[in-house]
Amino acid sequence: MRRCQETAAAYVSLSDREARLEEAVSEVVAPAHITDRPAWLRENFRWDEGVPRRLWAEVDPALRAWRDRAVARMHAVQKDCAVFSHFIAINAIVGAAMGSAETMVFRPGHASITELELADGALRVVSLGADMTSSDVR
Repeated sequence: MRRCQETAAAYVSLSDREARLEEAVSEVVAPAHITDRPAWLRENFRWDEGVPRRLWAEVDPALRAWRDRAVARMHAVQKDCAVFSHFIAINAIVGAAMGSAETMVFRPGHASITELELADGALRVVSLGADMTSSDVR
């Protein structure tokens, strides 16, 4: 979350806009019993090329509820805004906009920009951010 806040701070400074922390679109949190978060992420969000993707229907209901909160928050946006979030959250929201059942729909690179539009109550992908160039996802 710190990286998102640091990036947002630069945007706020340059744009003279306000920022707020929005938990609904923050980083996915592993369940309390998970001791190996990277393994949990890789199991639920298979981002490596050539690896079969997981489906939202296959993951824990709490994880689907997290996704649903993030998507609902994006549907509630009332005006143009910039959202600084994480790889998994971006995928959850973009996947919903694309109507995809997969937990991973693309591999956004660090500091890439993905543009969405909310029109007539529907999220639509305008453009995807640049693809990641390494498998460095934490």
